Amino acid sequence: MELVGMVSMSHSPSWNLEALEGAPKPYVDAVFRARDLVARVKPDVLVVFGPDHVRNFFFDLMPAFCIGLEKVIGFGDFGSPKGELPIRPDFAAHIAKQVLSAGFDPALSYRMGIDHGISQPIAALTPELQTPVVPIMISSGGAPLPTLARCYAFGRAVGNAIRSFPAQGRALVVGSGGLSHSPPSISPSDPTVAPEMRDYLINGRPRVEQFNAQREESSRKRRESGGTGPINEVWDRWLLSCMRSGDLAPVLALDNAAVLADGGVGGQEIRAWIAALGAWGGPAHTADYGPVPTWITGMGCITAFDEGLA
Repeated sequence: MELVGMVSMSHSPSWNLEALEGAPKPYVDAVFRARDLVARVKPDVLVVFGPDHVRNFFFDLMPAFCIGLEKVIGFGDFGSPKGELPIRPDFAAHIAKQVLSAGFDPALSYRMGIDHGISQPIAALTPELQTPVVPIMISSGGAPLPTLARCYAFGRAVGNAIRSFPAQGRALVVGSGGLSHSPPSISPSDPTVAPEMRDYLINGRPRVEQFNAQREESSRKRRESGGTGPINEVWDRWLLSCMRSGDLAPVLALDNAAVLADGGVGGQEIRAWIAALGAWGGPAHTADYGPVPTWITGMGCITAFDEGLA
């Protein structure tokens, strides 16, 4: 299998391709350019790294990494894809086997649910939703939080697995999350989390539809009232400059406390970008950015493609 490109982008509950009001033009243009590039290189499969927001994974048993092997089902939150998505079980099983041989121990799911944290970029890049996907969830809301260096190494192992798959085809890796933003914490070890919320984080699987409805309504009311969230534009642009230069050493040296201090609760999601860069094995070719306070998120998009194809 040929690895032909990498795209990493921010996701946001406030954003979909039909509601771009207030979106910064550099970010919107970057997303549509990435979509056009994907249409030109025509990947046969997307390998998507991203988080979950306690709609499918709970802290009764939270893996650091989880690979979807067979059924992949979109939760449908915030207008993201709902229902079953196409997948390549043979390719997913190959990735799982190879990363295990490389010294990693991801969880495996034969029926994996994904929320907007993974499905939003799939819809943005392949709106017809016909391209098979291999989703890889990286824990980003609470422990276990694999180090950024570990995420990069894991991504490298995934990239090696992709390239060693003994069949012709083209794969694109995608990272979804961040940049700086601070939604309500979903870490059961966070002392500021209310007891009822902590109970949901651990035992909430039967109540997920109610939880999602409450979250969506809360988000809607915040946007209607003009509510904003803190964004660290300096930190975001520093991250993007490191990704563009290929010098990730300062980023990989960050610990969880440093990411939280500068990137907020949601900044921990940069693990997905780091894994995607590890899989690609080189710097980003483009980096675009725009802070959106009403979306409570620094919205960024980076791309790298085989220049002979793009």
